[in-house]
Amino acid sequence: MVRAWLLSEEKTLVPKFITLEELYKTSGVEYYQIDITRYQDDPLLKNLMDQRDNHHVNPIKDLDDQDLLAHITEHFHEHDEPRLVLAGCGYFDVRDKYDEWIRIELIPGDLLVIPGGCYHRFIVENKDTFQGVRFLKDYGYRAFPRPSDEMNCRKDYMRRLYNGAYDDPIKSE
Repeated sequence: MVRAWLLSEEKTLVPKFITLEELYKTSGVEYYQIDITRYQDDPLLKNLMDQRDNHHVNPIKDLDDQDLLAHITEHFHEHDEPRLVLAGCGYFDVRDKYDEWIRIELIPGDLLVIPGGCYHRFIVENKDTFQGVRFLKDYGYRAFPRPSDEMNCRKDYMRRLYNGAYDDPIKSE
């Protein structure tokens, strides 16, 4: 089961865990559990990718130092970024509507959907054992480093956050 908690500037021994509902309300990040033994045929995953038109499958494995540096640098994408963990453990840090970091621990079977315009970064526990899949909108997927707040996709994302677009719980099928 996925865990999420607020990252604090202060060194605290006990993290402040948050629920998946709080995660969604404050960041728009969606979470789903997928059976990795048959993820290519999973109807929920297929429906989510069809809804978003994310049909370019991008495997994540054999990460080198350049890959790791690109993932750990704070950035956002124009379109939603669904990412499924197949092996190992990874951590997404996402900025919430208060510009605070939320860390999300992902293990095999966890699918996270980062909304387009949401600042995030990603680290793995062990680059030799981590494997995942990103489902991208197209081959020209670009990362925009912070600050890129003037971009329309970022403004749209912030407008959705502050206008309550993420107040209703997500409905998994």
